[in-house]
Amino acid sequence: MTIYEVADAAGVSVATVSRALNGGRVAPSTRERVLQVAGRLGFSPSPAARVLATGKSRAIGVVIPDATGPLYGRMLRGIGLELAQAGYTYLVESSERDPGREGQVLRDLSARDVEALVLIGSGLGPQALAAMQGELPALVLVEREGAELAAPMVTIDNESAAERATRYLIEHGHERIAHIAGPRRAGRERLAGWRRALAAAGLAPGPVADGGFTEAGGYRAAEALIGQGGFSAVFVASDRMALGAYRAFREAGLRVGEDVSVVGFDGLEFGAYLDPPLTTLRQPAQQLGQAAARAALAVTRGERPENVVLSCELVPRASVMEYGGGL
Repeated sequence: MTIYEVADAAGVSVATVSRALNGGRVAPSTRERVLQVAGRLGFSPSPAARVLATGKSRAIGVVIPDATGPLYGRMLRGIGLELAQAGYTYLVESSERDPGREGQVLRDLSARDVEALVLIGSGLGPQALAAMQGELPALVLVEREGAELAAPMVTIDNESAAERATRYLIEHGHERIAHIAGPRRAGRERLAGWRRALAAAGLAPGPVADGGFTEAGGYRAAEALIGQGGFSAVFVASDRMALGAYRAFREAGLRVGEDVSVVGFDGLEFGAYLDPPLTTLRQPAQQLGQAAARAALAVTRGERPENVVLSCELVPRASVMEYGGGL
């Protein structure tokens, strides 16, 4: 199947088919007719031919830190939806949280002629990334520091969201609030928000344990907190760590929502099915992906889009109860 046959079946010129398939200027009704005909005939333009003909791959490279992370799937869905509307696609690679691998992945995607790179939660240090920037296409940074790179950034307001979560616990009478912390920029900002809420209420910080943003880490961190005691609630910097903490509390004979209140962060779907359901801050993951895709499309046009900061939604559930004594 060739582009000439698509043009003949759709009753338009080859140039119109090319514009319709590649996001060029064409009437919406014409684009829809061309896409329907191309789909019916099973026509798929060759990426290699498209690059040769236009000098553009119409592809964006995306680097995620963890192929198993459920948040990244939602972000990729947002990226895909936004890019498809513009006639673009994306190539995704995982760094597996290894800075050395991430550098290689960036070079590999660049070699495949992607027009821009979206880095989600990048683990490369700013100096290492800055040193590579000259050999890479334009960058868009999602949930990572990088002001020195002069690249557009798409983030959530981690600190304000964490402050709101902690304030929610304070409003339920809790005065000794522990924290299970995570690494990197997001972990630091959520820790800062927890501290800010306690300071504003005139409360001393409770104990802190690092959970590494994993279920096993959350389990070990909760065990450490239980050993210290002296708290009635815990703000956990991710839902995955909260899942591990639930198990540790249960094994210690503590009832979440009764003996200890728990607030997580991310809004992952499984939180609604825990016993009791997990109070959490829902990240707008799909919207983050869509904003990142819009920024990537803008930089392919030589534009410099504004940074985007999105808010999280507090989802109250039964894991938080009025203060009743604590550990």
